[in-house]
Amino acid sequence: MTVDGRIGGWALAGMLLAAFPPAAPAQESKRVEPVVVTATRIETPAAEVGTSVSVVTEEDFKTYHYATVDEALRTVPGLEIRRSGSLGKTTSITIRGATANQVQVLVDGVRVKSPTTGQADLSDISPDLIERIEIIRGPQSTLYGADAIGGVVHIITKRGKGPFSASVQQEVGNYDTLRSRVSGGGQWKILDYSFAASHLESNGQFRNDGSDENALSGRLGVALPWDSHLAFVARWNRTDTDLPVKFVCCGPLAVEPLIDVNQRQQSETLVLTLEGKARPVPWWESRGRISRYENSLGFQDPVDPGYAFDFPSFAQINVERREAEWINAFHVGKWSTSTVGLEYRHEEGENKGVFRSRTNTQSVFFEEQLRFFDRLFLTGGFRVEDHSVFGTETTERGSLAYLIRAWGTRIRGGAGSGFRAPTLNDLFYPDFSNPALKPEKSFSWEVGADQKLWQERIRLGLTYFHNDFENLIRFVSIPVSPFVAVVNLARARTAGIEATSEVDLLKNLVASVNYTYTDSETQGSNRPLAREPRHRWNVGLTWEPLPRLSLFTQVHTSSRQFESETVGYNRGHTRVDVGGTYRVLDRYGWLQALELTARIQNLLDEGYAEVRGFPALGTQALAGVRASF
Repeated sequence: MTVDGRIGGWALAGMLLAAFPPAAPAQESKRVEPVVVTATRIETPAAEVGTSVSVVTEEDFKTYHYATVDEALRTVPGLEIRRSGSLGKTTSITIRGATANQVQVLVDGVRVKSPTTGQADLSDISPDLIERIEIIRGPQSTLYGADAIGGVVHIITKRGKGPFSASVQQEVGNYDTLRSRVSGGGQWKILDYSFAASHLESNGQFRNDGSDENALSGRLGVALPWDSHLAFVARWNRTDTDLPVKFVCCGPLAVEPLIDVNQRQQSETLVLTLEGKARPVPWWESRGRISRYENSLGFQDPVDPGYAFDFPSFAQINVERREAEWINAFHVGKWSTSTVGLEYRHEEGENKGVFRSRTNTQSVFFEEQLRFFDRLFLTGGFRVEDHSVFGTETTERGSLAYLIRAWGTRIRGGAGSGFRAPTLNDLFYPDFSNPALKPEKSFSWEVGADQKLWQERIRLGLTYFHNDFENLIRFVSIPVSPFVAVVNLARARTAGIEATSEVDLLKNLVASVNYTYTDSETQGSNRPLAREPRHRWNVGLTWEPLPRLSLFTQVHTSSRQFESETVGYNRGHTRVDVGGTYRVLDRYGWLQALELTARIQNLLDEGYAEVRGFPALGTQALAGVRASF
């Protein structure tokens, strides 16, 4: 079946589904405009922000039964997820054509990207204890420094509230998949607490294709005088992954992989954060944070049996990042907020037996927010960041939002510069590195509008974006050993549109569609950026036919992507996911709810690879029980 045929068939099924009247209408919920912190570093209503913002909530994780963080992010417009195979495999993220190195990923404000590779592996981030994920598209180097050219993905953990509550969940599925999770939290006098533990394992689709992930998370806070709060957050994650795809020297990976029977990887991550905030007077609020990020990555590939010319490969990479920040916001009435931030960052990386290095970064930023007549909102700022190797960089950004409340209209736009710092590998890896590298730079702008219709039952959005990149870091061939060198060489451009829509068809039936068009070009080669699809669609339908039953369908479509001059293009695909929740019991003794859950990914068993040579899983079913106390 073709991609168009599958979309058409799904759309017909959706219309037939909507034609049946609900057996019992669900209670209509009032929509509340979200408050975000990532776009301005202080709590700000999303309607007052001129940048493109999306929020994935804790309720989304419960409704759609996302087993991993990357699955929760697939519905976000302008964002592309690339998983190299089955569960537990390396998973990266790009935004509007900006590469994984150019997207900043945070957990409670802490950078969780590797200082050596420059990327955050989403498979190393468990979905436990998440209150929401804020995704800001467009350059954010003014607020977050290096590596925020494309945007920021910020995972915010949950603070305990109210009486003690807990939940236990157990799921099983094909591919020998098992998922277990327990979480809880609450508040006692001035103390608040929350915790979670989880386990996810799967054997994958090939020999030596398994993964095993274990995670622990905890948050402990205390309320203090002068509207103050102090919290300690800890997150630990370990993933043991089998790597079935054998590396083939000097050529592209085949569509059908050659299996490696003994290649493995282990990744262990620890994130520790101590944060405090206070607002002793109405006109001043202050936030401080110290944090530590550690990751240990082990890789083993012994000689494969049956290969006469195979060679072993082993690596042990340890990285550490220590950060401190102090942010102060000064409020003048309701019309002005001035924010000043100071940050310090120390990064270390070690590839055992190869190299060990470290860098330091100090930065200061300023941001001004102005509000006029409760309809015009202006934001502007700059950042100065000093790096111990390549020196000082300055970035600027400005944005505006204008509300016409009587029409339900919001007009917004913004522009800004950004930069991506060379990684420790780029600067110090023996033979291949180049200490003279300069940061990658960008200038980006966007304009957009949002519209609410039919008493806010219809919510529409349209954004045009344009990005220019220069000084891109690339490998080039040289005539002497090691025959390649890393240099600032390439320039690139991306431009496109993001269109979003969400409609409350009935009180218990919600449909959504978003579409992203990305036109990219590596200047000089007249080729698109590698692995960047021109078209992406996300279609969703959520239905509550009964008060105790909730069903959903999600469709993800991606057009073909340019891979390389040698390989050509990686074909596009359409993935259909379905699932639901049925509440068996409601409020019985200590038990608040007992629910049956189900999720089927790739319902139509589409054969595809998000990264060529690493086939994605076929139809994957996961069913379970969730008890809340």
